[in-house]
Amino acid sequence: MSGTVLQLRSHEVWRALEVVDPVATVAEYLIGRTVGRAGHRQDSPGRLISWRGAGRNGTELVLLDHPDASGPCVLPAQSLRSAQVAALTAVAAREMLVSGGVTTALLGPGGDLQPQLEVIARHVPDISHVALCGVKTVDELDPRVVDHLQLSGIQLSLKPTVAEVVFGANLVIAPNHPSAARDLAEVRIGQLARGTLLVNATGEDTPAEIVDQVDEIYVDDLGLLEHYPDRTVVGAHLTEPRIAGDLAQLLTGQHACRRRSGDIVLVELLGVPELNADLAFRIYEVATHSGLGVRIAN
Repeated sequence: MSGTVLQLRSHEVWRALEVVDPVATVAEYLIGRTVGRAGHRQDSPGRLISWRGAGRNGTELVLLDHPDASGPCVLPAQSLRSAQVAALTAVAAREMLVSGGVTTALLGPGGDLQPQLEVIARHVPDISHVALCGVKTVDELDPRVVDHLQLSGIQLSLKPTVAEVVFGANLVIAPNHPSAARDLAEVRIGQLARGTLLVNATGEDTPAEIVDQVDEIYVDDLGLLEHYPDRTVVGAHLTEPRIAGDLAQLLTGQHACRRRSGDIVLVELLGVPELNADLAFRIYEVATHSGLGVRIAN
């Protein structure tokens, strides 16, 4: 390749996601993986390649190579990863939450997690309340995020401790951020309300105490178990509580979620390190139509 490459910066990725439906994109990908286990999988025509350069502040970049793209595009890997795990979280919530109002607790530094919160708030129905940690005043948050929550009828509360954030929530999310993994390590099963759906999107282990005591465990893709043998949920799945299924089985109806209203359910996202070329291409399409990004020399 020669000439120029379209580079998208982090804020432009999140701008594009205001138009893209990342939940539909990752759901289609998960269904494709499940069909693939039956021998009929259709792989994505695109691929993501590690880019030789680095973005601002040493950001890891990946190059999208897709036959339907008019040219190559470089994206920040972490923004893409955070977007796809936020979308996976939304898939889990939509498939597994019992009907009724959703009160959400977001672990980790709330100020850093606003883009992920936007994806979740936009694509999970019936959210009535969001609790954040590590934010002292609303002024520390992006006004666009605050406005979106208000216009959606979602109340926002700021809590100083993990215990206060998770109190009363029926959707507890440990998003893709190192601090969220540390917060998750502080969570105790007794702090979770009956009926809670806990989604671990950190890419690190859920504490063994929680794994051992939840009522049901799901993963994003059962096909990933063999790739992550050291994860606590993978090592424990041969004994009780066994892994009940994966998100793709729920999406395709191969597995019916029969959770009781009082069950505490854990969804462990194993595929956090993986990057989704289909989602990257959707972001690229919106970016090119909207004039986002800058041209850099290849």
